[in-house]
Amino acid sequence: MVRLQDNKTMKFEANKILEEYKFKKIGSFHIDKNNFIVEYEEQFGQMDQCIYIHVIDNKIVRVGSSKNKLKSRMKSWERDVSKALNGEKSSTPLWEAELWRKKLNNKKGDLYFRQGWITKSPIGKFNSYLSEESYLIGKFQPEMNRSKHR
Repeated sequence: MVRLQDNKTMKFEANKILEEYKFKKIGSFHIDKNNFIVEYEEQFGQMDQCIYIHVIDNKIVRVGSSKNKLKSRMKSWERDVSKALNGEKSSTPLWEAELWRKKLNNKKGDLYFRQGWITKSPIGKFNSYLSEESYLIGKFQPEMNRSKHR
């Protein structure tokens, strides 16, 4: 694992760690005129049971997952954060929208993606994306995640 020691605090280089964990940078996100915009390589939109990670300034700021197609999840992100940025009722709290605004002030973040690993157990095979998401949230404690661990 790649870590840099800096005055007794650990700073993780997101791009190095995510590469080690087999994540791929597939796009970016930004705010334009109070609209949260996510742009990514189209072929990833059809994938499901996946983990996505928002990175700003090479720092993991949010870890999420989607049971359904990534395309649907990213559309929800755009809609919900945009509504909150415009003061409309949304599942995204106003404080969170304002934090996105502050962090993305005149810059873009990077969107990383990976489908969950298929795990074999005595009861069968299953996708471990939810367990992986929970582990990553617990390990990195991204500031934009409202819950810290499942």
